[in-house]
Amino acid sequence: MGRLKQNIAAMFPTHCVLVASLLTICLAPLTFGAQEATRLFHPLVGAIRWDAWHGELSEVGKAVEKTLSPPKYHFRLPWFAKIHPDGKVTIRGESREVLEQEIAYARQAGLDYWAFVTYPEDHPLSLPLLHFTKLPIERRQGLRFCNIVEWARFGGPQHFRRWVERLVRYFRDPSYVRVLGERPLLYLLTHDEDWVLKQWGSIEAFKEVVDSLRRESRLTGLSDPYLVVMHFSPKRGDEIRRQIGADALSSYAVAGGTPEGAPFSQALSAMKRLWAEMAKRAPMIPVVSFGWDPRPRIDNPVPWHKPDLLFYRTFTPEECAQALKEALDFVVANPQACPANSVIIYAWNEFDEGGWLCPTLGANGKPDTSRIEAVGKILREWKPQTQK
Repeated sequence: MGRLKQNIAAMFPTHCVLVASLLTICLAPLTFGAQEATRLFHPLVGAIRWDAWHGELSEVGKAVEKTLSPPKYHFRLPWFAKIHPDGKVTIRGESREVLEQEIAYARQAGLDYWAFVTYPEDHPLSLPLLHFTKLPIERRQGLRFCNIVEWARFGGPQHFRRWVERLVRYFRDPSYVRVLGERPLLYLLTHDEDWVLKQWGSIEAFKEVVDSLRRESRLTGLSDPYLVVMHFSPKRGDEIRRQIGADALSSYAVAGGTPEGAPFSQALSAMKRLWAEMAKRAPMIPVVSFGWDPRPRIDNPVPWHKPDLLFYRTFTPEECAQALKEALDFVVANPQACPANSVIIYAWNEFDEGGWLCPTLGANGKPDTSRIEAVGKILREWKPQTQK
């Protein structure tokens, strides 16, 4: 910026310095990095994508189709689901056409990025990520993306390199989320420690994956990735972060509630406690919960998750927006604890687990965009406390 001011000043006589200053102000946004430009509006807002909504293409798809088949859960069906005359439910959202409409909804909501829970490239759970990365940049409508990887996915010392190569390939995509200048953002979901211990022998040994990600990123001309450990326990998450050399903390969701269904006020209090606990321990990215109610998976169990009989009552669109506003305010009020200047929403599409922003199938058969509209309004109108 200093050199720009000098160059502009040199182009004008002394009595036109005011004009040069005004031009500098106008041109300033062109000189900012993505992070600095974002700070002028609001922290980066992302949402978790878990792309199981492809029906018969996989056992996972068939399982979640079943969880949402009972009529009492139809209000959670994604907007592209179909309820047939005989009552059967089909959910097929894996197409590129569905993804492009979801991009439009995400931008309507004001989202900056999706964080894709990442699976093997040949699995149906990877189809939306595959479609997104193959879309021309202009058809992504300014939406960016990053990855969430369960750390057991890397395998052991003989298998992790192909995952590192794949992730670095994503890092190079011009739409990949970068924070703190040019650092690619990557979330590591660090549950299932038993698997990692079997693969690596110790938690510390997994640091080889982290070191390799950093080394390969630098070799391709990129900055070090910004690695965020996701864990439900801030204490255990921070222990893992230190052991593997990651940068920050977050969480995938805010689980809890009561057997009768706790109100939103209790969910918001739980979020704030979680943020404060993380901020005491390490740099962090706040998770914004848009609900937790896994009862569909209790009524129709799935093989990968056995939830407790605890849940929060379904949030209203306005309550979702309020939770996001609280998180934005927290980031701005705690810049040292939140250097990445971002939040992550649980979730874009965890319909049967209880957290979603993506439109659902309305009772009239049309997409219910009420959450999209409420969140979009908040992001358009939000201002840092110091500017109010």
